[in-house]
Amino acid sequence: MRLFAAIEIPQPVQDQIELWWQEARGHLDPDLWREVPPHLWHLTVAFYGDVSGDETDDLAEELAEYASQSSEIHLQLKNYGVFPNASKANVFWVGVQEKPDVNHLKHLTRCCRRAGHMAVHKRTAKETSFQAHITVARSKAHNQLMDMQRMQMIAALPEIDWMVGRIHLYHSILRPEGPQYRRLETFDLNTAGQRMSRKSLSPD
Repeated sequence: MRLFAAIEIPQPVQDQIELWWQEARGHLDPDLWREVPPHLWHLTVAFYGDVSGDETDDLAEELAEYASQSSEIHLQLKNYGVFPNASKANVFWVGVQEKPDVNHLKHLTRCCRRAGHMAVHKRTAKETSFQAHITVARSKAHNQLMDMQRMQMIAALPEIDWMVGRIHLYHSILRPEGPQYRRLETFDLNTAGQRMSRKSLSPD
């Protein structure tokens, strides 16, 4: 199974982003972009790729332990843009960040990648630097040129913040009309704010 760990977007937050997106998407050429349905929006913290049945169980155990020792996360929306850059735009995203001077999300991301390295024996712990985002549209053409004048006309994101108390393990199912996601497991974070102990000492 093709697996990844992610944070679900709460319905009230999803609703607010969708209101903003209804106006923002008008500045993108519909012939060049394919929208991601709001019910599929999420914040990926680690991608594991193809994982066998036994490895899935091991991965879930690692994630459960990391999550139970991890602090809840206070998130807020921040900016929007394209990946990898304006001259090769493949993804249109909405940015997410923590409150200043807090690194719970970054730490949890490192630990989820470490879980993949331990259970699946893939170098998920050494992936490219993490940039928290929600993918809202994908390019229909490979590495297309983004119309920056259009993008600069998009309104600022609404000021929204929320608390995250759990992460999920998903199965990504690739289909011609786009990927579909099936939630396999849910792992509660430590809402009492206890920092990670044994495994958190060296998540990298």
